[in-house]
Amino acid sequence: MYLRSEKRGKHERKVRVEFGAVSVPIPILEEIDKLIEELGYWPSRSSFVREACLEKIEYERERLKRLKEG
Repeated sequence: MYLRSEKRGKHERKVRVEFGAVSVPIPILEEIDKLIEELGYWPSRSSFVREACLEKIEYERERLKRLKEG
């Protein structure tokens, strides 16, 4: 189970987050496994992929914002 914080006014509460599945090609998973082993930063493939997705979302939102402004 994964919980995230949700703020409502002055109060904060934990909210359960549902998960979905995606298909990732085995060669990409093998690269992820190598990075996890070499760096020892992420406890699992899932945590690596979750962080990578959040970084990609942030990047693309910023890119979209720049396109709309320019």
